[in-house]
Amino acid sequence: MKKIDFTITHRFNEVSITEKEFKNLLSISCWNCIPYFPHRGRSAWHILEEPASVNSDLSYKLKAAKLKGVGLCEEPGNSEEQISAVKPLQPTTKPHDAFATYPHFGIAKDGQYESVYSEIAPLGGILHRRAILEFQSAKKLYENKVPTFIPLAVLRYKDDYQFQKEPMGAVITLSPDTSFHRLSTVQFGAAVCPGIDAEGENYYIRIQKALEVKGNPKSEEVRLQIINILSRKLGKLMHDFSKVGLYRHGSEWSNYNFDFERCEVLLTDLDSSLLMADLPEELRFLHAMRDLCSLLYRTLSKFYTPQSLGAYSLSNLIKFNPLLELLRGYFPETSEDKLLTISKKLWDCFAPHYFMLNNYRQSIRDIWSIERRKSYKMDHLLFYVLAMTLLFPIFKESDLLQVYPSNLTMKEQLKKAKAYLNGEQHEYFLYILNDKN
Repeated sequence: MKKIDFTITHRFNEVSITEKEFKNLLSISCWNCIPYFPHRGRSAWHILEEPASVNSDLSYKLKAAKLKGVGLCEEPGNSEEQISAVKPLQPTTKPHDAFATYPHFGIAKDGQYESVYSEIAPLGGILHRRAILEFQSAKKLYENKVPTFIPLAVLRYKDDYQFQKEPMGAVITLSPDTSFHRLSTVQFGAAVCPGIDAEGENYYIRIQKALEVKGNPKSEEVRLQIINILSRKLGKLMHDFSKVGLYRHGSEWSNYNFDFERCEVLLTDLDSSLLMADLPEELRFLHAMRDLCSLLYRTLSKFYTPQSLGAYSLSNLIKFNPLLELLRGYFPETSEDKLLTISKKLWDCFAPHYFMLNNYRQSIRDIWSIERRKSYKMDHLLFYVLAMTLLFPIFKESDLLQVYPSNLTMKEQLKKAKAYLNGEQHEYFLYILNDKN
């Protein structure tokens, strides 16, 4: 295996780590030894023999490292264009464009809504500038006491590793727990697929105990109690992420970890996050709203992944209402009635699609193509516009208006919705928005 040459471009001096452990991490990053990839993706995991700590609290131990951009481990695939392996591979300069044609909801420079597309990344790797973003975002969160993985270092790989004429690199961050599992384990992972991933099930049970939720962990009601507690924590975390001056985070539950010592949710995978200060002032309020809408959408949409279907009844989802908990965490001063009304309309947008997919769950698992399943899913762009419109009045009453002043009006928001949505989308949007039931 060829060693990868690199230089260290960033190191966080607030982290206290032994020279031996730091050298071990560098050795993994340059493939002097083979990284351990616990699951598909471009992040390796390494448990520290000697825990690190942060200078502000030496009792807070950091027990493992996430090394992002150091390679990948892919399961065997059928496509010739796919890298297929059952062993770890070094970073490549091949494009990973699986999501390049998927339209995301975005905010244009003039404040209008627009569809945007993900930046193409190197397969198994990360651009050096994106590694810096993760490091700097985590550093800013740590300095503002927002729960996050702790940044340690950024590496820039030498000339062999260039992607679209830009240098590639890696970023190392530290975790207070030895487990690589994410919150997705609870919502749509091992907790809903018992008997497949024993480590994941144990992680889920550890979270149940940490949150002091009683009952059978295999019970849907117990799982939803846990999801509700985590949802409220996630709502607060997203609020604080925006308040300290960051925007854009891939906020599905696979991008959060759990801190068992402090019983908090941790932000990770921050390589897409940017500074609010670099935006025009009039756009900051909109981007804060968009990030909350993203959290709401990604939470909802994972309830109808193939593995989740059959694990949740629609009646229990609405009864426990994790969307309401997300909103409670984000807007602790807003009245319950307002938050409940918003959550109900968001469920109304989602419920018909959930019913159809859940109804055909066996065919989805056994017969249906991915394309057919996707055709039954909720229109995510419509959902974002609906959520942006519903949330606008309570955002205008929240503390974030003091941080990101805005003169926008509801009339302007409705005009943007009409300009962005097509005729059928806009008609359905108005139906849900104005429904009085």
